[in-house]
Amino acid sequence: MAELKARVNSAIRVKTLVVIAAYTILFLFCLGMGIYDIFIDRILYGVLFIAVGLVFVALLLIKMNSAFGTYVQLKGGKLYMKSWENNFLPYDVNGSFMSDMIPAKTKMTAVPVNDISYVLVGTKDFVKKNATVAGKKLQRALYPYEHSKKKFKSGVLNHMELLYVETVDGSCSFMCVHDYDAERISKIIKTMYEMNKDISVKIGSSIYRKYLK
Repeated sequence: MAELKARVNSAIRVKTLVVIAAYTILFLFCLGMGIYDIFIDRILYGVLFIAVGLVFVALLLIKMNSAFGTYVQLKGGKLYMKSWENNFLPYDVNGSFMSDMIPAKTKMTAVPVNDISYVLVGTKDFVKKNATVAGKKLQRALYPYEHSKKKFKSGVLNHMELLYVETVDGSCSFMCVHDYDAERISKIIKTMYEMNKDISVKIGSSIYRKYLK
């Protein structure tokens, strides 16, 4: 049985590791300075350094989450989609104050390939346009982000690529695959089709059209 796995592409992972290393160094510096200042009775400076250090820890965890926290895997006749709990971003943009500094939790969805009837991969708008009635779940999940009062980088959401699958019972699952290894995702889709010829596939991204004919 085919076992394939796709995650954020290697170039992004390498860049992320560099950023993580920088955040780690900055955190250790702030922690060291904080402890030193507290030791010499400069309590306020010590607390400030430690507070800044905690910010670097949050940024570090979000970076790790964005590159290594999620994946798509085809294993044992099932499609596994490990995504962020909020489906789209490694942090929550609509929570309380500073919630975008808290790394999002992840969740796992397993879908039997033989139950899949429809697969979409492309931008958010493409997926919304081509999803069937089952796609209302996607629309509900997107609504808080599309109508967010926080003026975050809306362009990121508009151009974000999603993997969306529907099953014969009318349910759907989806996740962000932005900056993923497109060739690996395409291989997973091709293999699923080989396992289940009843799957209908629509592609809304030039990157994926390169691999999916």
